[in-house]
Amino acid sequence: MNKPVRRMASILAMLVGMSALAACGGIPLSSSPVAGPEITDDVDVTIGFSPQGPREGATQEEIVTNFVLAATNPQNDYGLSRSFLAADFAEEWDPDAGVSIRTGAGTPVTVSETRVDYSFRTSASVNREGQYKQERESANATLPFTFVQEDGEWRIAQAPPGIVLLEDNFAQVFREHALYFFDPSFNYLVPDLRWFPNRADISFRVVASLLTGPSAWYANGILLSAFPAGTVVGEGRVSVESGVATVDLSDVASSANERDRERMRQQLSASLSSLASVTNVALTVEGSPLGIPDSGGTAASSSLQVNPLPLVRKGNDFGFITNDEVTPIRQLSAKVIEIDGSGGALSRGGSAMAVLANGNVWAVRPGRVEPLRVDERGGLAVPSIDTFGFIWSAPRSSARAIQVFSLDGERKEVQTNLPADARVLSIDVSRDGARILLYLSTAGGPRLLMAGISRLESIPVSLGELVDLPVGGATPIDATWVDDRTVATLSGSGDDTTVSTWMIGGPSENLGNVPDGSAIVGGNGGEDGLRVLTDSGELFYPRGTVWQGTGNSGSFVATQQ
Repeated sequence: MNKPVRRMASILAMLVGMSALAACGGIPLSSSPVAGPEITDDVDVTIGFSPQGPREGATQEEIVTNFVLAATNPQNDYGLSRSFLAADFAEEWDPDAGVSIRTGAGTPVTVSETRVDYSFRTSASVNREGQYKQERESANATLPFTFVQEDGEWRIAQAPPGIVLLEDNFAQVFREHALYFFDPSFNYLVPDLRWFPNRADISFRVVASLLTGPSAWYANGILLSAFPAGTVVGEGRVSVESGVATVDLSDVASSANERDRERMRQQLSASLSSLASVTNVALTVEGSPLGIPDSGGTAASSSLQVNPLPLVRKGNDFGFITNDEVTPIRQLSAKVIEIDGSGGALSRGGSAMAVLANGNVWAVRPGRVEPLRVDERGGLAVPSIDTFGFIWSAPRSSARAIQVFSLDGERKEVQTNLPADARVLSIDVSRDGARILLYLSTAGGPRLLMAGISRLESIPVSLGELVDLPVGGATPIDATWVDDRTVATLSGSGDDTTVSTWMIGGPSENLGNVPDGSAIVGGNGGEDGLRVLTDSGELFYPRGTVWQGTGNSGSFVATQQ
């Protein structure tokens, strides 16, 4: 999905209200669960669209074509779409089963006297849970429709579940919503992105989906929910009035202790923050208020910021750069220069740094602690360091050989199912410490993998299910986290090096070319915080789809956690 489309989606999302499925969701029984106007029930979200119902005497092919177009109006449970269906089938059809996103015009073809097939090319899909999947390449799809006559007019008697939307229309009919779950330390709220249609009771859909738990790739304790197992939306559902979303829960929610009740409110507040009409959250259980203590300032973080200045090495100086002048980090910068650092990552708070120097990985800390070589295998990739102070390191020749080290040099084995033939271009742990991003080169082409990190008392023990982001075939160079839900790649060669972003559970976007790019790091403010270092040592920043020089330079730019 291109940038103008996503911008249009954001603009329209500020103008329209949102809505939801009518099914209640529940927490799995495992303890490790796998600005605009106020939203009202009569919001019209068909801005820019004017789909029509079936006209008198319409042919079967016209019925199919207009039935598909009618899905741009999801109001009244897709009432307009249902007007094309036979009476017996209208209630049975399930539009919320998923979305096929097409890239161009669809073609209806008559197969028999009572059947029409609708063919199109699909680039992405959304499943019932709202999880978006982008395909590496568009593919052909064909949907069968059968017909009956009612009162002399053709109506659809059978159709596949779900809807079909043109790519541009999807960006206006659906909107992204982040469901928030805790990392095992309960210090961070981590987003799990979903896409829901812009219907008036969207607050219910968000809450019901939150209660079903996180996506499968965050299962087995990678992310946690504070809601007691089996919690569903109560009969009072979700109501929004004067900025307050009152969420009614089933009786099982009353079993939560005070600490978990506060965490439940944190999850709901963060997850409903995408709705401009919601500024506060109240919880009830079967209609009665649920007592919740104040967090006392201990609320989990959901937005992690870093120093806005790039962290670079420039000659014999290392530190934060502005106006091409470097300000060193006290008791740390000199040690990075001492070991001849050529890449690295600074921990949250600046208490430690993982540094690549002469092919080895070092733990560097301020104070009187000498730099410690923790990984001596040679030929190593630039390491990452997580929020718990563990250094992630792997030889460039083998992703499967990834290892984790404490700052004292103790090696920790991490179980993974990373591909055996993969070479490592970059390793980046997210700022919340719950996920890792690896940009790899394999015999089958580049792969950009995201995986959750399973921990035991903060110690990494394994990686979860691999999420394969569908990067193209350009030569991989480097990757980074843009924010808590988006990653970026630098790929290509020579004058043709390109920056692209990939939402974890959303579409990709091309951010343009930076000639001779060699490294990329994230900062603050999403895409605006990205910085690219070129082979000549110049730092570039994005301005729309054009990259401009910052006036700063260096031999390497470090990641800030």
